[in-house]
Amino acid sequence: MTSASPLRFTASEPSICYTLDGAGSRSLIAIHELGGNLNSFAGIVPHLEHDFQILRYDQRGAGLSEKPRQSFTFADHVADLERVLDHAGIAPPHYLLGLAAGAAIALAFAHKHPKDSAALALCAPALSVSAERRTYLETRTALAERKGMRAVEGDTLSRSYPERYRERHPARFAAYRALFLANDPVGYGHINMAFADADIAEAIAALRAPCLLLAGEHDALRPPDQVKAIAGQIEGARFDMIDSGHIMPAQAPEAMSNAVRAFFQSA
Repeated sequence: MTSASPLRFTASEPSICYTLDGAGSRSLIAIHELGGNLNSFAGIVPHLEHDFQILRYDQRGAGLSEKPRQSFTFADHVADLERVLDHAGIAPPHYLLGLAAGAAIALAFAHKHPKDSAALALCAPALSVSAERRTYLETRTALAERKGMRAVEGDTLSRSYPERYRERHPARFAAYRALFLANDPVGYGHINMAFADADIAEAIAALRAPCLLLAGEHDALRPPDQVKAIAGQIEGARFDMIDSGHIMPAQAPEAMSNAVRAFFQSA
């Protein structure tokens, strides 16, 4: 679950790490989940690199991107994506692929840049934070910062990585678990709280670009009925479901890739 492509870094602050794969004529922008990094999408690259040029990047606070010690906002995440695209020299139109919390960044970017956003695939989208969820994020942030990532690994991955997929592909789970444990606890905490404050209700209501809502059949965090309900809020959105849990690129890379490719090619 590592990137074989050269790593690149933005010149502006904070430094954002990204990589480019593939030689397709369309640009696919892959935006990872909370607790992940650009390697979360490593499994889909072999399936999509012939059809797309794929940009993957580490959000601020994650992976090899800079890890500010001061808190940051959801708007900062959107601005970081703008900086990455500019530094990489990737011109629109963009095909936006967001996983979980990454789907919120994709939506916010499309809302800010509607003419540049050709289509969106929102996978297991985390688009709102209830009071209960916010309390959970605050508690998890405090625990990670106090005791490290291993203290939150068990509870977090029990929700996002079902046992059936651990047993089906043990090496994939081991790689993803290692990726998760390697997070900087402070950076991870800042990312948690940035998403806790995200408000994209306006972006959901205003979206007019083609949009796929992709659910995992065995996703306990974003069950199919919740994802289907979001599809009902977006004009013209399409709903689909695959055999996966929450972390689709690791648990079902081929099925995810097939669904995304088919949708983007028809958009």
